[in-house]
Amino acid sequence: MQDVAKRPDDVPEPVRPAVVSDDAVRTALAQHLSRISGSRTEIASFGRKSSGFSWITYAFVARSAAEGDRKLILRVGPPNGLFAPYSVLPQVYALQSLAGSGVPVPALVSSEQHGAGIGFPFFICEHVEGDVPAPWAASELDPDHKRTIARQFVEILASLHRIDPGATAFASLQQGSQRAEVCAIAGWRASLARPTARYYPLLDWGGRWLEDNCPQPPCRTIVHGDYRIGNFIEYNGRIAAILDWELTHLGDPHEDLAWAMMPTFNARSRKLYGVLERAEVIDLYQRASGIAVSDKSLAFYEAYALYQAAAIQMCAVRAFEVDRFNDMRLAVMASQMPSIVRAFERALEAAA
Repeated sequence: MQDVAKRPDDVPEPVRPAVVSDDAVRTALAQHLSRISGSRTEIASFGRKSSGFSWITYAFVARSAAEGDRKLILRVGPPNGLFAPYSVLPQVYALQSLAGSGVPVPALVSSEQHGAGIGFPFFICEHVEGDVPAPWAASELDPDHKRTIARQFVEILASLHRIDPGATAFASLQQGSQRAEVCAIAGWRASLARPTARYYPLLDWGGRWLEDNCPQPPCRTIVHGDYRIGNFIEYNGRIAAILDWELTHLGDPHEDLAWAMMPTFNARSRKLYGVLERAEVIDLYQRASGIAVSDKSLAFYEAYALYQAAAIQMCAVRAFEVDRFNDMRLAVMASQMPSIVRAFERALEAAA
């Protein structure tokens, strides 16, 4: 496994291209894998995967005489993406720290913050067999099957929150005296304050209220940050890997629980995956994690989840309209803002 590259302070950042060229990425990827493996590597079956709204994802086969064919995944942080500028560190820390734990993750192969020959932050991991369930297609699945997966989903979250972050690379994410969750709220507020064609006074006021009223966590855990239906791979009735760790940080476990139960990620149902009642989710989580769930803290983070969702929508709109990130899915996200803002207002009233 290759560690994240560190650059001396006196070495300037490389000049990166303005857009991600698939052909250029493929060529540089072959060179990178040949260099780190010591064996000439060819890239076969190379293509973009349509899933995801942030990092660009490629599936490919690395072919070499030394290792044969390996099915791998490359994720690249584009310069004009949803959360640009990108850092590979949270995802690299997750894949490194959680390997062999009760939280299934893809195996990390290599990573580069400064882009190496590819020109952008990237990491490479093993391909995991299976399917990614679409939250909006949940009604088409067998309820018993969904119940089995939903219970696994909650139990894996509990396993994540039981891990001592101080014994992992995640410890370096928490620096200084400021709480990560408060810093995150401030970060979303700053994001929403950037010049755009849209301004929502409720989000302005609500973000300030959230920052001023953030509850103390019952304990500080590894927080996934985007733990939801649609961010895992399922294979033969089991969750084979949890994906998309770019927002991971140390913080309050209520944050993951509230995000997972948002109706947006559950085909607009108040039930997790459309099958597990809220009380059942909380009970299962408490028994599996050993962490008592506070109704007040959960209500706060349900409001915060909607605020964060609104901020992400506006990041998407900006990426498309201002930074010219060519993904039509981002263009339609503005249409969801009125319903998110109304739901945020109701959640704020419940949390206050």
